[in-house]
Amino acid sequence: MRLTRLLHLARNRRRVLRFDDRLVAPDTVEAVLEAARYAPSAREAQPWRFVVVQEALARHRIATAAFNHPHVRLAPVVIVCCARIHSHVSGTGRQSFTGDLAAAIQTMVLTAADLGLQSSWIYGFREPDVRRVVGVPEDVPVVALFCLGFQDGLAELAERRPRDEVIAWDRWSAGAKIAP
Repeated sequence: MRLTRLLHLARNRRRVLRFDDRLVAPDTVEAVLEAARYAPSAREAQPWRFVVVQEALARHRIATAAFNHPHVRLAPVVIVCCARIHSHVSGTGRQSFTGDLAAAIQTMVLTAADLGLQSSWIYGFREPDVRRVVGVPEDVPVVALFCLGFQDGLAELAERRPRDEVIAWDRWSAGAKIAP
């Protein structure tokens, strides 16, 4: 298997234990956001809208809405990831914005790692509260919170499931283990 730079970043990305209090340079935040702009999306609809929050009181209010999650509370940058719900709808009736946003956020994760930063995306929060803090309109879903900063200490690399548990070729593997 060929080890690409991207695969190296994905394999060596570490889980965030906590963020330290160093500020992230504006051009670094811009680079992470610029990478997200170029993420793939269904029919290139690019349904994302990002609100960058660096002001301490606003970050504190967002952390409260995220059940005081330590990553949200301590990250020097919190990016509120929103979607336009009128993005592409497939023939099955499924809207694409959740997958499109996931692609954009994963692009930010890998770009941050390439720039020497750590990141964490959070799905657990009270959406109406986050919406109020940053002024997101009622008809725009807040999909995730993306926390960005420098790691305070080192986390262990996460253990990965064996390849035969997650990859099948041509057909579903009857012997594959499905963990709860």
